[in-house]
Amino acid sequence: MATLSSLGVGTGGIDTASMLTQMKAAEQTRLTPYTNLKSSYENKISAWGKISSALATLQGSVKKLSGEAFNTLKVSDNKAFSATATAEADADAHDVTVMKLAVSHKLRTSGYEDASKNLGETTGTTRTITITQKNGKELKVELADDETSLNQMAKAINKQEGDVRASVQRTDSGYQLVLSSRTSGTEGEMSVSVQGDDTLGALLNTQEGGRQVNADNDDAVIPGEAGANDGMISVSRAQDAELKVDGIKYTRSSNNITDIIEGVTLNLKAVSEEGKSEQLTLSVDNSAIKSTLQDFVKQYNALLTQTSASSKYVPNDASGLSDDEVAKPNKENGALMGDGTLRGMVGEIRAAVNSAYGDGNADYSSLTSLGITFDSSTGQMTLDEKKLDEAIADSPDQIGKMFKDHAGNQGLASTLNDIITRYTGDKESKTDGLIKSTTDTLDEQVKRVKEQIDKTQKLIDAQVERYRVQFQNLDTTMSQMNSLSNQLISLLSTV
Repeated sequence: MATLSSLGVGTGGIDTASMLTQMKAAEQTRLTPYTNLKSSYENKISAWGKISSALATLQGSVKKLSGEAFNTLKVSDNKAFSATATAEADADAHDVTVMKLAVSHKLRTSGYEDASKNLGETTGTTRTITITQKNGKELKVELADDETSLNQMAKAINKQEGDVRASVQRTDSGYQLVLSSRTSGTEGEMSVSVQGDDTLGALLNTQEGGRQVNADNDDAVIPGEAGANDGMISVSRAQDAELKVDGIKYTRSSNNITDIIEGVTLNLKAVSEEGKSEQLTLSVDNSAIKSTLQDFVKQYNALLTQTSASSKYVPNDASGLSDDEVAKPNKENGALMGDGTLRGMVGEIRAAVNSAYGDGNADYSSLTSLGITFDSSTGQMTLDEKKLDEAIADSPDQIGKMFKDHAGNQGLASTLNDIITRYTGDKESKTDGLIKSTTDTLDEQVKRVKEQIDKTQKLIDAQVERYRVQFQNLDTTMSQMNSLSNQLISLLSTV
């Protein structure tokens, strides 16, 4: 008797394939509790991720309120210089006079018709060009006989990636090799010497800053100027910047100066007209207080929107159920509904923003005094910008004391920052927060559920295979019985 190779409506007349499909589907329902649990854990992890992101954004705004928002300065526009100020700068005024600008040293050769023509001797050996700067930095290049053209020398110098840049420029008087110091001021002054090639040395050797020549004739040395015996020509001599700030003279090698006025960078642009000073004015930019508070309200509301969505509770729908049936939790519930950690965090933050800070008798010591009101049910903030403008105009210092630590007491900014850090952790100190601990536990639970799902799936597969074998045997048995029945009927019909 042949054995059925596959299930279906066999000769036994039973649809075993459909039966097996139905039983397999029934067996798969054993996974439902585990897959639901896994989804629940994963949804919680996702919700905490969104809350962490909202907390980090809010924390950025909070940190600005701890100092930057109240230390932002407006800087005056000036002709001879420009300035930028950091949070370390103080509101003040300074008299600044620029006498000299820092200039980088630049040298050039005379003009040559062909930039590819070798200018040195044929010695059969190498020669060495050494460029030394006043600050002690040294750049050396070795050149073969066929590497003494302007192009080859520039290429060899730039290949060193040192503090001197070389280029070949085409002018009306021919091609010129130009050396430019990357260091401004006298510290970058260059000297050039050639060893092993006197001919090339005569063209390049420079020890006194370069020849000073007539603009129309490279051979017309200006009498009395330094560098008359140098091979290269001075394009610009190295020069330090000179300036006066509040009557005190300073010399610096750069036009970008950061060490005279604390928290202020001066960028020198030109010599002061007629030697007259200009006033640098640094004044408090109160608009930064308003824009930072506006952002704070926006980010705080965004956080509460996220926490509300994650903790939302929707009553179970029991309509249409019999007395012995239990309503299932509503699918619209938040992933963190009833979570104690979330409830505690929101409670701490809302308590912090509703408290008073700063001086006890100050007109402005709470957010409500700045025009910020709270929705009693959602906790969302609403900002009255007109009232805030009045408060900023009236007393920005009191507002600063409310947010910043003052007289040994924590301000609102550091209070909120500590709360947020406790939940999100601190990258600088490499400490984890409560959210990380919570999600690590959830990750471990997801891992365990996945293992259980895999084990259960193997059991289901084994059970379904047993069903398949049993159905196949049943189909074979039914076929055999049908065949025997037919044989008996045939035999009886002949009697």
